[in-house]
Amino acid sequence: TENPKDTLLFDVCCGTGTIGLTCMKEGAVGRVVGVDISEPAITDARINASKNGYEVEKDRAEGENASQSQARFVASRAELVMAKEMKGV
Repeated sequence: TENPKDTLLFDVCCGTGTIGLTCMKEGAVGRVVGVDISEPAITDARINASKNGYEVEKDRAEGENASQSQARFVASRAELVMAKEMKGV
């Protein structure tokens, strides 16, 4: 797409979300889905996104459709999350 705001970044092994959130801040992407196996890191990523003024999607139930929030961070192994996340794209 010509418009970076229409671009979704999948940040695998995202840690505290620094790279994805910086990409949004710089206008390179419009949304971020971050995945990391570390629950404490994901908690920090959500906090970082909120502190930077981004709407963070809360955990959703199985089968629930993705929202149009700016950021979603998931604590899980990437291979277990990516197929589900791609269905929402």
